[in-house]
Amino acid sequence: MTEGELYIEKRKHKRAYATYAVKYKLMPRENTMEAVKKEGFSKDISTGGLRIEGELIGNSGDIIKIEFKTENKDNPITAFAEIKWQKEIDGAPQFGLEFLALKEEDKEIIEKLSK
Repeated sequence: MTEGELYIEKRKHKRAYATYAVKYKLMPRENTMEAVKKEGFSKDISTGGLRIEGELIGNSGDIIKIEFKTENKDNPITAFAEIKWQKEIDGAPQFGLEFLALKEEDKEIIEKLSK
């Protein structure tokens, strides 16, 4: 940004910068593919989605299933999400996800994290 320019936050949801172990797998478009689980780490999270650092799978628009635990819940949070972007940041592969299906109780836990 040059001097005098303003930065306008365009995100709809407040983010929490938290690191959690995340398991994820690509949901196959056809039943002929077997989904392989991968593991990575969250970089930030909101009720709208999260950013993961880990092996890239699929392409933008693909659907993945994610699972992670927080210190506020015994059972893992499980959700389906769409891959919105993929890129290398500081030498590490990362990708951004938008939640498509998230239980209300899990949404409340994530809201508490981002306060």
